[in-house]
Amino acid sequence: MEFFLKNETETIKFGKKIAAISSLGDILCLKGKLGTGKTTLAKGIIQNLTNSDKVLSPTYPLMINYNYKNTYIWHFDFYRIKNKHEIWDIGFEEALNEGITIIEWPEIIEETLPKTKISISLFETENNERKAIVLASNHYLDRLSGKFI
Repeated sequence: MEFFLKNETETIKFGKKIAAISSLGDILCLKGKLGTGKTTLAKGIIQNLTNSDKVLSPTYPLMINYNYKNTYIWHFDFYRIKNKHEIWDIGFEEALNEGITIIEWPEIIEETLPKTKISISLFETENNERKAIVLASNHYLDRLSGKFI
C-alpha cells in the first residue's frame, strides 16, 4: 500500500494514523535512505501513543524506550550496528517480548524478525516529497486504509 507525504507535517500525521492502529506486539520496521523521514515518522507514532513532546533520535544511544500503558515503546536505530549480534546487548530480546517495537535501519537483522512485522519504506520523490510503501498483513493494511478514508 502506498501513501504520498508532501512534507514533514504529513509524515507526522501519517505516524499518527499508524499509532491509531498499533497494538502491543507490533514490530514496525522503518526503511529508507538517510533523510527520507524515518525518525520523523517514528516521532509521529511515539508522540501519538505517549503524548510526549520529547521524542529523540536513538542514533547514538541505539535505543530509547518510552512508557506506554504498562510496558514500553522500544525505538531502535541500527544504522551504526556493524554486527547483528550487537542487538542482543541493547535490550532487543526484551523488546520483542513486550510493548511496541520501532526499528530504523532493520535490514541487518531482518531475517531474525517474525513474518508478522510491518515494513514501512520511505522514498524521496520529486519536489522533496516522500512516498511510503507499507508491507504488512492484509488485516493490518485493511485497518490502515480505513484510517485514510
